[in-house]
Amino acid sequence: MLNAGNIQYFQHGESTPQSDENGGAEVGIDHTLNDSIPARYQDGRGGIDLEQVRRDQREARRQVLQWVIRRLRRL
Repeated sequence: MLNAGNIQYFQHGESTPQSDENGGAEVGIDHTLNDSIPARYQDGRGGIDLEQVRRDQREARRQVLQWVIRRLRRL
């Protein structure tokens, strides 16, 4: 059974709490988002290289379709 009472929701622009390593200080959402962007998707200007994201998404879709086709052929 799902206990929905423990779910926390964050709105865009809210600060997210950091661990006690920083003395309970909070870091803004923009800072945590920049740290969470993998290096392969960073464009060198602090943004996201959307073309690389799209290429990776297309490749992932292609791989899924190939897997589905292989599974269907086994049936």
